[in-house]
Amino acid sequence: MKNNNWLSAMLLSTLTVATHVYADEQSGIEYSGSGFATFGLGKILGGAQGVVQDYNCPCFVTDFTQGGIYEGNNDVKWKPNTKIGVQGGVSFASRKFSVTGQLVSRGAQDGAVDLEWLYASYKLHDNVTLNAGRKRIPMFYYSDAQDVGVALPWTHLPSLYGWEAVNYNGVDLTYQSQVYDWSASGNVFAGNESVKDSAYWKTFLNGKQSRTDVKWNDIVGGNLTLAKDWFETRLTYIQSKTQQTYQDVVWNSATSSYDPASGAVYADAKQRIYGLAMNADYQNWLARSEFINIKHVGLGFDEFAQIVAAGYHYQKWQPMVTWSRYKGVATDPNLPGYAPDNSQEVLTMTLRYDLTTSSDLKLQLDGLKEHDAPYLGNARLLSFTYDKVF
Repeated sequence: MKNNNWLSAMLLSTLTVATHVYADEQSGIEYSGSGFATFGLGKILGGAQGVVQDYNCPCFVTDFTQGGIYEGNNDVKWKPNTKIGVQGGVSFASRKFSVTGQLVSRGAQDGAVDLEWLYASYKLHDNVTLNAGRKRIPMFYYSDAQDVGVALPWTHLPSLYGWEAVNYNGVDLTYQSQVYDWSASGNVFAGNESVKDSAYWKTFLNGKQSRTDVKWNDIVGGNLTLAKDWFETRLTYIQSKTQQTYQDVVWNSATSSYDPASGAVYADAKQRIYGLAMNADYQNWLARSEFINIKHVGLGFDEFAQIVAAGYHYQKWQPMVTWSRYKGVATDPNLPGYAPDNSQEVLTMTLRYDLTTSSDLKLQLDGLKEHDAPYLGNARLLSFTYDKVF
C-alpha cells in the first residue's frame, strides 16, 4: 500500500495523538497506539566524483531497501533519513486475540506511505503466540525496530541491514521461556514477499531509472535469542526461492549509460541466510556485533556482512565507534548472477545525546572505502538526526 502524498504523512501523527488520548476499553475491546519520527539532515563531505549508475557521486547509501541515498557534495539534504510512522493495536476480550498495524512514510520514497505491518495474533499459551499477516522478516537484531530512530544507536542503520526484501506475508509462531538463568525467545515463520520496482536494485546495481521486480517465495526460517545479565546473543536461519525480473533498463558501467533490460528471471535461484548477533551492556559500556552470510544457490555469488561497535554511556551522552564490512564473492562465472568480487568498509563515529527518555539527538560521521571491483566509490558523510517516539 502506497500513497505518494506528504499530507498522508502529516495525518499519521494526528492519528497517533488521537489514539493516545482516546485509548479506552469498551465492551471488552482495548485500543492502543504510538508513533515515531526521525528528522534527518546530511551532507557529503567528499569522495570519488563522477556519474555512477546515473547518480551524481560522491554517493553514500544510508538505506538500500528504501533507496535512501545522499549524492553530490553541494547541498545539505533531508530526505534520505527522514521518516514518520504510527503503530496501532486492538485487543479483544480476554486479550488472547489482537490485531496490530504499522504505517511508515519516508523521505527517501518522497513521502509514500507504506503498510509495514498488519497481522493478527492469538495467544495459544502464556508463552506461545501465533501470528498471521504482514510482518518484518526477522533477519537482523534490529529488524523489528529498524524504522524507530530512538531504538537505534546510529543516525541510520549500517548497510548490513539493506537487502531487497524486509517484510513478508505469512505466519509465525513465537515462544518465550526461562532456561536456567537464561531468558530465551524463539520464532519460526513461513511466507512470501513481492516487491515491485525495487529501490534496492536502483541503488545497488541497475541504476535509478531502472525497474526491477523481486519475489521471495517459500520463505522458511527461525531465530533464537538468549540473554543473561549483560549479555545477549541471537541466531538466525532463513531460506527461500528468489526471483529478480528486469522490467525496463539496466545501467551499463562500461559505457556509463542504460541498456535495454533482458527481462531475465532467476526463477531457479535459492538462498540460505545465516545470522549471528552478540551484544553486551556492561555497566556504562556497550558492544554490538552482527554477522550475516547469504549463499545464493544458482546465481554464482555469496554475500558476507558484519558490524562491530563499541560505545560508552556518560550521563545523557553516548559516543560510539562502529566498523562495518560487506563483501560479495563470485563463486561460478557460468551462472546468471555472477559478478566480480566487490567489498566495502565503513568506519562510523556517532555521538548521541538523550533529550528525554523518548527523544534524542545524534551526530554521525561515516567514512566509506571500497575494495575490489568499484561500486559507487569512496565517500564521507556527515549526518544529524532528531528522533522521537510519541
